[in-house]
Amino acid sequence: MDYTVKPFSNLDSRSLERLAYLHQSVMHLLLNDLGFPMVLRYYQIAREDPAVIGFYAVSSTEEILGWVIGSPNPYALNTRMRTPLSWFLGQMIRLAATRPLVFLQVLFSVFSPSGRKLPPCAIELTYMGVAPEAQGRGVGRELVEVFAGASRSAGYCSVELTTETSNLQALALYEKSGFIVKRAFREGRFKRYRMERKLSS
Repeated sequence: MDYTVKPFSNLDSRSLERLAYLHQSVMHLLLNDLGFPMVLRYYQIAREDPAVIGFYAVSSTEEILGWVIGSPNPYALNTRMRTPLSWFLGQMIRLAATRPLVFLQVLFSVFSPSGRKLPPCAIELTYMGVAPEAQGRGVGRELVEVFAGASRSAGYCSVELTTETSNLQALALYEKSGFIVKRAFREGRFKRYRMERKLSS
């Protein structure tokens, strides 16, 4: 498969929207449950944050095939989604009215301390996804390797991530990429693994 891996900061507004739609089609996480405006807002904030490391794979016809993104402080990145406050409150009121169980999960996540603090010298791989037509072709593995290489070059000693225990495809990819399970935990309705990959100097 012919594709190029590019820095996340290269995404223009239209491509960022396409990536947000791809996120919604292949990811089944809390951010997805919040709706497209919140997904797009997350990636808009991430694109502008100089501490974020991210890449995307694009085909010769400019189709986004996959992406990977991470931050040394994902909690702060998520907190910035609450601005402007009036917009965020509107999103939360809509969510409480239309999907009350998801709203309760958001409240639980906000006040849950799990996974907020990273060890010194670590970066969190927050999201990684591959379009259905590109799965099984090495795109995800290359994105993880590019992310790990850029993280090492930026001075990080390890990469951490969280994935659902039921996501066997992601678990297989991460284990092949050198991640090991540190612990299992529950966050609301999600059962998750905390995984880590040490970065050699």
